[in-house]
Amino acid sequence: MSVAVWLVVAWSVLGAVSSALFLYGSVMLVPRCPQLAALDPPEPLSWPALSVVVPARNEARTIEAALASLLAQDHPHLQIVLVDDRSTDGTAAIADGLAASDSRISVIHVGQLPTAWLGKVHALQRGIERACGHWVLFTDADIHFAPGVLRRAVAWAEAERLDHVAVLAELAPPSVWVSACLTAALRGLLALRRPWEASDHRSSKAIGTGAFNLVRRTAFDRTPGFEWLRLEVADDIGLGLMMKRCGACTRLLLGRGQVRNAGYATLADAVRGLEKNAFAQGARFAPGRGMALAGLGVVGAFAPFAAFLPVDLPWLAAAGAAALAVFVAAAFVFTRACRESPWGVLRSLPVGDLVMSYVIARATVLGVLRGGLVWRDTMYPTEMRRAGQRVGI
Repeated sequence: MSVAVWLVVAWSVLGAVSSALFLYGSVMLVPRCPQLAALDPPEPLSWPALSVVVPARNEARTIEAALASLLAQDHPHLQIVLVDDRSTDGTAAIADGLAASDSRISVIHVGQLPTAWLGKVHALQRGIERACGHWVLFTDADIHFAPGVLRRAVAWAEAERLDHVAVLAELAPPSVWVSACLTAALRGLLALRRPWEASDHRSSKAIGTGAFNLVRRTAFDRTPGFEWLRLEVADDIGLGLMMKRCGACTRLLLGRGQVRNAGYATLADAVRGLEKNAFAQGARFAPGRGMALAGLGVVGAFAPFAAFLPVDLPWLAAAGAAALAVFVAAAFVFTRACRESPWGVLRSLPVGDLVMSYVIARATVLGVLRGGLVWRDTMYPTEMRRAGQRVGI
């Protein structure tokens, strides 16, 4: 075979491997990570107090509905600590109004960010200082909870004697294009982090989610705390890593129909929102690595279709069709687990992969030009961020 034919075969193999990894990750996720909605734990003899810490910066569009879903929870001893992190929109006024109407809400207004801290991590630190519950839930300001979720999660964690419970939220993207982009990112998470392994105490894998990180306070107090994560962009996974390293018993659940992420309103919002992780986690602040990763993403996006190029190998097209069938099967397994739009999942190849390649390339270029990461209107120099990175891929 000629060099060109060998290249097409190798390209096709890359597509087949990618599809197989997606199917493997989806199949492993379902049995190893139970659905939160399916849990039926016994109620504890006495309900432990629960504090919910919600960091918020310029979340006026989402925070009122998110807090309403928290206030509707039936946990008997609930405290909500809302940390307004230097917001310049209407977030502070909304927070104060909610606190005035419900005594369960406590508001902290952050006016200045200390040196060598990321804004969100500092907000989490301020929140944990105010929290008084035996359990503490860290959640974002755009997360909606179904009725009874907190009661069920705490009861299950108590019954199973857990220290940390993370929930993979159901996404609620406004379009199939946003869904394709986010699904591509999740496919990468499945392949690179194998999140189901976090529930195995023998594995070093750790996981956490910004939507739902529930920790036992006594176990959290054995960790180095948010001081250790003060410059970590992936603070959610970092929290899981910190808990796991200190011997915490952790579990990952699926939040279909129970915990919903109502974040990105447009595809442009998604591109900007993923920028911080693309530069920090993907490129690792290295321009060469970032551009190479973006290029590999473009190649991989079209890899499953390379088998249909006109080369003199009759069996190659059949192999390509089988690889695409594997991807479709994985998409429907993933849809069942996470209640994603099947069309959004299917369009993650190649559309979502191409968007993610653009995100990585854009984040890398901007990071080099700016000399650092701009996140939530705050500039963090590259050298400072690199020194504080705790989570890798």
